[in-house]
Amino acid sequence: MARAKSPPDLDRRSNAIARAKDRLGITVPDSMIEAAEKLTAQKVKVKGLPADYFFLLLEDEIVDACIRAAINERCARCA
Repeated sequence: MARAKSPPDLDRRSNAIARAKDRLGITVPDSMIEAAEKLTAQKVKVKGLPADYFFLLLEDEIVDACIRAAINERCARCA
């Protein structure tokens, strides 16, 4: 995320990450969280969504990124 995070934003970020990890039941690598944050920021900007929507979308983007990575890894073993 490009802008500096204030303490409430850090709490909301931490909560979104924790919810995603709970849904997945795994530890998510920091690199995947960072990539999900970049994608989330891009989606919010491109779609013109309110800034508060970032933290709602972040949880889903982390989950989606992990699922995509698992599918890609599985498909790579089949090739």
